Amino acid sequence: MPTPVVLAKCATYNFTEVLSATERIIAALGGLHRFIRPGQTVLLKPNLLTASTPDQAVTTHPAVIRALIHMVRAAGATPIVGDSASAALIIEDVWEQTGYRALCTEEAVALIRLEQAGSRRFEFDGVAFSIARPVFDADLVINVPKVKTHIFTVFTGAVKNMYGVVPGYQKTMLHKLYRDPRRFGDFIARLYAIVKPALTIADAVTAMEGNGPSAGTPVNYGFLAGAADGVALDTALCHVLHINPHQVPYFPALQQAHTGETRWHEITLLGDSPKALALRPIRLPGVFVGHFAPMLIYHWLGRYLWIRPTITERCVACGLCLKACPVSAIHATPGKRPTINYRQCISCCCCHEVCQAKAIELRQSFLLNLIQNPNKVEVIKNTFFTRRRRPHNGA
Repeated sequence: MPTPVVLAKCATYNFTEVLSATERIIAALGGLHRFIRPGQTVLLKPNLLTASTPDQAVTTHPAVIRALIHMVRAAGATPIVGDSASAALIIEDVWEQTGYRALCTEEAVALIRLEQAGSRRFEFDGVAFSIARPVFDADLVINVPKVKTHIFTVFTGAVKNMYGVVPGYQKTMLHKLYRDPRRFGDFIARLYAIVKPALTIADAVTAMEGNGPSAGTPVNYGFLAGAADGVALDTALCHVLHINPHQVPYFPALQQAHTGETRWHEITLLGDSPKALALRPIRLPGVFVGHFAPMLIYHWLGRYLWIRPTITERCVACGLCLKACPVSAIHATPGKRPTINYRQCISCCCCHEVCQAKAIELRQSFLLNLIQNPNKVEVIKNTFFTRRRRPHNGA
């Protein structure tokens, strides 16, 4: 039986409109009683990546969480809200800027510090890591991601959003250990299989395209999407937004482990059609690490395949990039912009994620640019290597 994914038109973040769209999604999935029972505790897990305002489209809009708070309470359950932001940030600043402190105060809902709430230890490939205990103390998790492009994983939605249940600086440590996007993708797939939310509602009213997840461009798509199977939801979002799932580094591991439905022909779209929503292809990052080359190419040509963050004149010397770098490759220079030691840099782009001034630009090697843009090879070939035909004299 095909796995259902529901799209629901939602043109604005007006609470009534968001609540209506969310109700339509859950009704199409079988009703709230399918997921929630009276007396349960439900953890709502948004994307709270940085201390950004809702209009910047970096974080899940609080209106979507507000709608879910009302629905969870209507089902007789208790909602709580929690996420772990970038390790370089103060979580209270994130709550303030994103509007979540005000939201949870108004709705009298507990806002959880996942970093300080205890954790459970797990192991993946010989590497120990923790998951915040509230994820397991709750009876179920509702995953509420923001739909965005991502310079490291190409796309971030349901699956990638669960990285936020890893508390504090462990996220930084894991970036250091899993420098290759595909190995990082393997970890993300394993993490998602452990947590596996009961329901996912994705915020694409205003999504982010370009150099996401924090420095991209807000784009109005005007819909919410939902599914019980978050993997199927990501698969569907990739297809309707014209993203090749094979470029998303966690998809191979999801397919291999059968964590969720990754086969497009086994997914059925319910609700509003992509045509009715007038969805256009999302603009991918101009530079992304992504799933761009076989490991054999890495082995042979790794030194020529690089992405380098560059700190521009927009830098405000806040120091967040220094705190976020997992290998301490960024160094403070009194009276000047910070400098990056490219021999230490692992191209994880954590500095780019946390820079709220959008002062960090990404540059890639010539060879990597050709691999990601094969049409340029033809242009170069035609320009430099194609012999021009000489005109014949006579007939």
